[in-house]
Formats: sequence, structure tokens, C-alpha cells
Amino acid sequence: VHRNFSDINALLPELSLRKVLFTNGLLLGRELLEGLAFDEIQVSVDGLEESHDALRGKGTFRKAMEAIELALSVGFEVSVATMVHAKNLADFEKMEQRFSDMGIKEWTVDVPCVTGRLENYREFQIGPEEGGKFLRFGFGKGYHSGSPGFACGPHLMSVMADGSVAKCSFYGNQPAGRVEDGLRACRHRIKPMRLAELACDCEHVESCRGGCRYRAALLGDPCGKDLYRCFLYDTMKSM
Repeated sequence: VHRNFSDINALLPELSLRKVLFTNGLLLGRELLEGLAFDEIQVSVDGLEESHDALRGKGTFRKAMEAIELALSVGFEVSVATMVHAKNLADFEKMEQRFSDMGIKEWTVDVPCVTGRLENYREFQIGPEEGGKFLRFGFGKGYHSGSPGFACGPHLMSVMADGSVAKCSFYGNQPAGRVEDGLRACRHRIKPMRLAELACDCEHVESCRGGCRYRAALLGDPCGKDLYRCFLYDTMKSM
């Protein structure tokens, strides 16, 4: 990750977009932070200490929280991303209060897609009926805010640690190119999806934006429903 920061910093001025660094916080120190050309730092915090460490390793919660405090002290806007998993369900109200008290700009809560390494750890997985209700948590309307008529993330693009560029980090295995191609060229290859293309037909579709398209694809149809969002909005009562 350190190796790529300088390369990415050099490329970022190519686009006049809001630039957010996604990180687990483990490598963030003051010297590194002071040299970053980003508008915002987002740190992953997947529960309070016990549940976060159960997922990410002993001691990682403390390091993540230290990174948040340090980034705030340097002057960055800081957001937090939390993934709902089976071991952190009792933590959300306390997390909400803690992040609010810290001055976190935005708290994004989502359910991880069951792909990659998570496929091998069933003890962390959670289904739509239980997990969907936790999507009511979170605050702020930062870069995740949408555009009328479009599904999730029409303005987003992720630069991965290996230099590949994708629609978002979930689509890292479907890159639109590499940073060497130019960020503008990669951005033009990413086609936003319109709500009219989706199978979603309830009254909440504009605010929900169809939920996560990658998660819907994993459930069988890229244009289908994100069942976790359906349970959040009570458009499904059981499976």
C-alpha cells in the first residue's frame, strides 16, 4: 500500500473529483497522512473491540481508532465504514454514539457480499432477513449520496491497491482499466445503471436506489432486487 500512495497522489489531480482513501488504518502515521492528497479518510470499523478484532485480528480495533483520531488531528474529514456481521449485532447503538461524539463526518453501514474470503467463514455471514434491519444505522450524506433516476454509485470509482480501477471495491475482479490508462479514460468505461433497468418496483426505489447491484448479482440477477434492502424497507416479511 505504501508503494502505491505516491503513484496515486500523482494521478489524482487528473480528475477534479472528491478523493477518499479507504483504509483499515493499520499503516496510517502522521508523516504519511501529511503527504496524502485526499479530501477524506474512510476507516473500516466493523464493531466494537471484541467483534472488530474477531473479524480483523487482535489489536486491530485499537489501531483503527488511533488512526481515526490521528487523521482528525491532522485536519482530514473522516468517515467510518462498518460491515454488519453475525458477531457485531449488539454494537450498533454504542457505535453510533461513539462515532457521533468523535466528530465523524459520515458513518456508512452495509452488509458484506458473501464472496472472496468471507465465503470460507460462515460464522460471520448474515442473511437478508436479519441483516437488512441493521441498514437503518448510519448517518451523513457524503459521497454515497445518489443521483435521481440512477442506481447505487453513479459517481463512484475505486482505485485498488494494485493499481486497477473499478466501479467500486466490490467490482475489483471486474476492472475498468488501470491507473496507467488514465483515470478519466477508466471513468468513461464505467456505465451507470438506471433505476428503470431494475426489477425493483416498490415505492422506496428512489431512496433505496435498488441497493447494492453487486449483492443483487450474487443473488442471481444484476438487475434484480437487493433482498437486504427489501427487508430494511419492509417490502419483504420473510423468505
